[in-house]
Amino acid sequence: MKAIAVRRGDDSPVLIEKPRPVPADGEALVRTLRVGVDGTDHEVIAGSHGGFPDGADHMVLGHEAVGVVEDPNGTALSPGDVVVPTVRRRPNGSNEYFARGEPDMAPSGEYHERGIEGAHGFMAEYFTSPAEHLVECPPELTDLGFLVEPASITEKAMEHARASRSAFEWSPESALVLGNGSLGLLTVAMLSDSFERLYCLGRRDRPDPTIDVIEALGATYVDSRETPVDDVAEAHEPADLVYEATGFAPHAFEAVEALAPNGVAALLGVPGDWEFELNGGAIHRELVLHNKALVGSVNSNVRHFERGVESIAALPDWFTDDLVTGVYGLDEFERAFDDDDTTIKTAVELSAR
Repeated sequence: MKAIAVRRGDDSPVLIEKPRPVPADGEALVRTLRVGVDGTDHEVIAGSHGGFPDGADHMVLGHEAVGVVEDPNGTALSPGDVVVPTVRRRPNGSNEYFARGEPDMAPSGEYHERGIEGAHGFMAEYFTSPAEHLVECPPELTDLGFLVEPASITEKAMEHARASRSAFEWSPESALVLGNGSLGLLTVAMLSDSFERLYCLGRRDRPDPTIDVIEALGATYVDSRETPVDDVAEAHEPADLVYEATGFAPHAFEAVEALAPNGVAALLGVPGDWEFELNGGAIHRELVLHNKALVGSVNSNVRHFERGVESIAALPDWFTDDLVTGVYGLDEFERAFDDDDTTIKTAVELSAR
């Protein structure tokens, strides 16, 4: 079968041939339909994030997938079921996090991530997976199933943000999303029914397709070159929620100033080492005196994927049409990894429904 991988020492994806996988007991064989491309894939290719499977000279890419069950192999699934795989897998046998259905809470060393860390991804014509890690998707969402994984990331982040405010009555009205990439735009769309006022921060000049999407969703675009994060509260309003999806390390601390009293900032970006000056005392004081919180969130579990399916189903057609700027077959898969001002979200199509 064909697969898209990155080889050790290379910095670009290649098309390779691999044997078609054989499912083990408790696993199903899935024919891959589409796999999304995101910033993590680019980081994996560049070697700045993740790691290869032990002993392998390559890693199959892709963690945002949708496929159709080819062989249920004795599981409760049926041939033709449309499924979305979760990302984390047991590294060497089970552990307490996987045993209780919370692999997303496992620390480093207690998991593999398919297509990211220690395990091959889904960007191949077929993949196998334990049935417990496959979430069923309605057939009408087949073309958009690769968006369920990023939606699940936001579902988890919001769950944790709300949990951090659960000790008192929290009625958020305003949210600030940091980052106008595909995850940021998807999050703005997902939050549009829950918040009266939405802002999305980026660094792009008009005309720009992401700004058009932001404003079509009824949100306000904030140019960080004109209004830094820690000035948003004064220029617009304090935010009850800040959702950070940039990986720009200073934003984590600037978000404290952007928050309203009792607000929470959910941090999802993963920066490299970054030393810079900040007023630690002022940040500490702001958190304490105004009951603010910072919450880190990474990965997601089956529960979040199931909610992600519902969230994708609720999105308007015009939004997903504008969000997904390209779906490419194996004969032109390189285009899915292009990154320019017209690209928002892309996917590789491995096979047709």
